[in-house]
Amino acid sequence: MHIKFGSKNYFNLTSNTAFGIDLRTWLKLLARNRFAIDIRFLPKVLFLTGNVVMNIPLQIYERLKYNRKIKGAKVKSPLFILGHPRSGTTYLLNVLSRDPQFAFCQTYEALTPHIFLTTGAFTKKLLEKTMPATRPQDNVKTGADMPIEEEFAMGSISDTSLAHGYYFPRSLKRVFDEAVVFEQNSPAKKLHWQQRFDYFLKKLTYKNNGKRLLLKSPANTGRVKEILELYPDAKFIHIHRDPYLVYQSNVNLYEKILPLLSFQTVDNQYVDDFILYSYEKMNRKYLQDRNALQKHQIYEVSYTDFVAAPMQQLEQAYSQLNLGDFTTASPHLAEEIKSVKDYKTNRYSTLDPATKAIIDRNWGFMFEEYGYKRG
Repeated sequence: MHIKFGSKNYFNLTSNTAFGIDLRTWLKLLARNRFAIDIRFLPKVLFLTGNVVMNIPLQIYERLKYNRKIKGAKVKSPLFILGHPRSGTTYLLNVLSRDPQFAFCQTYEALTPHIFLTTGAFTKKLLEKTMPATRPQDNVKTGADMPIEEEFAMGSISDTSLAHGYYFPRSLKRVFDEAVVFEQNSPAKKLHWQQRFDYFLKKLTYKNNGKRLLLKSPANTGRVKEILELYPDAKFIHIHRDPYLVYQSNVNLYEKILPLLSFQTVDNQYVDDFILYSYEKMNRKYLQDRNALQKHQIYEVSYTDFVAAPMQQLEQAYSQLNLGDFTTASPHLAEEIKSVKDYKTNRYSTLDPATKAIIDRNWGFMFEEYGYKRG
């Protein structure tokens, strides 16, 4: 892997998901990382800081106007899509989001989580003019109203989000341990994440008139226990993929997104080590947390099986999880599946034996759990 930290995105606010962070969270994030910003990223940080300050009146206004109504919203039986990054979670999210019963976190909401009830129309128009048509890592379509992982919203409203590791990648392991698997973490910090997460989900619920939420954040794969403490009636769909392909796809992911999101350069070997480290810890915790789920709460599917027969897999998921009338939902789901039938996934060269050996040694439990072939 060779990460190229170019210069073309230094001043593009919408290329950074800290677009809507509040001043307190922003200053705390900078201080926690000792303001270790590489000089080449300083203009972007200053630009973001100016935007943060300008948003203060809007954030105060929205909180004063809507806070009581948001706190009164009830999050009912949310559906969470789980899976390690690059396992097919986005495809599954995009398909399920077409079911009219679901509400989900839209891109403009994730980027402006404090003020989307007030400035939503303006923000959508701004993003429609500035966002690329596809994601840099895989050419999947994007859009201001497209579903996106709520992790980026959490990065702007809380002190515990994996997104903070993308901004300061030299702290990726620490952030992962604190914000994803909740290790080396005081009960107060876990409670902080739960409170901020619940508030954001209530805000989405209020905005969507009480509709059931569909949520997707790969980091939530390591938070099943903590999510169940908030929502005992939550449902989960877990999608998994050949670990070799997941590794290669994550290398490509970080190569593409870190130059867009980070405020500091990072050693390539550190990122490789983080991919190996985080995959193992998150999936081990998921397999442990999964034991607390009833059959009607969890449906697992492989990426290969889902791509081969998406409607069949979805029908089984709807039945097992009691997600409602599949006959009503199926035309909407089929439309999305048809729209991407010509999409081509990224292709990667064959892994060298040494890298395969490292993956086998660290991730062998996932090969065994889901029957993937080694070597």
